[in-house]
Amino acid sequence: MTATLSPHPATAPDGAGAPRRRPDRWRWLLLGGALPFVLVALARSTRFSEGDTYWQVTTGAEILQRRTTALVENDSWDAAGTPWHPNSWLYDVLVERAWALGGWAGLGWWTVLTVSLVGAAVALVGRGLGASVPHLTVLGTVAVVPLVVWLSARPQTVSYALVVLVVALAARVLTSPRRLLSGAAALLALTAVWVNLHLAALGGLAAVAGGVALAALTGPARARLGRSAVVVGAVGVGCLLSPLGTGILAAAGATAGASVDLIDEWAPLWRAKGYLVLTWSVAALLCAALVVAWRRSARTGTTPSWLPYWTGATAVLVAGGVTAARFSPMALLVALPAVAAVVPLLRPARLPWLVSRLSLALPVAVGAAVLGVALSDLGDFGRPGPLFPTAATIAAVPDGCRVLNEYDEGGLLTLLRGSDGVLVSADGRNDVYGMDTLVWAERLMAGRDGALAELAEHRVGCLLLEPDRPLVAQAVAAGWRITARDDVRVLLIAP
Repeated sequence: MTATLSPHPATAPDGAGAPRRRPDRWRWLLLGGALPFVLVALARSTRFSEGDTYWQVTTGAEILQRRTTALVENDSWDAAGTPWHPNSWLYDVLVERAWALGGWAGLGWWTVLTVSLVGAAVALVGRGLGASVPHLTVLGTVAVVPLVVWLSARPQTVSYALVVLVVALAARVLTSPRRLLSGAAALLALTAVWVNLHLAALGGLAAVAGGVALAALTGPARARLGRSAVVVGAVGVGCLLSPLGTGILAAAGATAGASVDLIDEWAPLWRAKGYLVLTWSVAALLCAALVVAWRRSARTGTTPSWLPYWTGATAVLVAGGVTAARFSPMALLVALPAVAAVVPLLRPARLPWLVSRLSLALPVAVGAAVLGVALSDLGDFGRPGPLFPTAATIAAVPDGCRVLNEYDEGGLLTLLRGSDGVLVSADGRNDVYGMDTLVWAERLMAGRDGALAELAEHRVGCLLLEPDRPLVAQAVAAGWRITARDDVRVLLIAP
């Protein structure tokens, strides 16, 4: 193996036999893969649609107040007293600080920052692998389309940036002939930060292990099993450096078990929604491109030293996306900088002509569309989007009322009215409520026999639901009063 992540001179993006002088990577970051992500960040900040952000703000505040991550649920009426541990405690603290410093605008700028970091990671790693600016620009613009729905103010977004960086750093440590210990220490530290931001760091461990395994099976790394073990071990130990310690696997399993039947992104591919299948399909296509580039370069002996490793890391995440769709965006983003670097090995017909034109026209077209969305909604920067009840509807909830609400808006209710004693039925923390509780609440909203009597037993005096819920009609017939209404929700108060 070579001692660098840069491709062999024969595989340089411009096709020259000698290495070319690359422009400064920092100067070109925004013109490489990052710019499309920055534009999407601005659009997502003006159409805020992530309900989990709001309960993460209140969780961050509770962590700072109690000085512990071992919490007890106290925001709901149906899961009160349940012990729980947030799987993104450090992210929750940081997003709470953004809210404390800037309110709605703080959440908007936090979204811009975290989504932009994903693009910066892709661009930085791609340039390190030798990808040209036009290739990164075109592929980044195309890839960001299926990723739009995944990029928002959520800890998963930070994980998307960190999985690219961890996979890249592991590759560098694996292929470098010296500084093994310092490289492993840096890898351990980066993984430790990640696991406290989000438990999805376990996905990074799987990707690195898959990459190391394929590299060891197919190349000179077989003679360096000790280095391979150090790399995987550093990531593995980093994953244990959180308040959960060795309980991280049990926590991840509990979250998955409570999510697979309820949350779209946890669904297996064969029953996933269209946009989930699209993300996985693009990731699988990019993985296939890496395999083709590897086979073609092997015939001429010009395979970049990092390519087998990167193919294995991507393949593991693509395989994970079959059983849980949430791994698909990670697979796509890991593959993206590597594919941009091996485009010259694929050499499709008229490629230089096509890339030279698309690298300008495509970002301009997509950027104009995205900026149009962002500017049209600029007044709502960082504020809840049109899928949430309005501030007036939420303000109409009586103090101290127990509310049966839709799953995604409980966090917003708690953030705005929790200090008034308002208790919710759910807020997106499916690992806290459990499947049985969430299914029970869903059946109540569907208007099953005796639903209103069950609500009375639990002293629930408010319904904040979609207007077409069968329970709404039953409540109106039983004398519940409609006290507020907007385009997406209706508020009813018990007689």
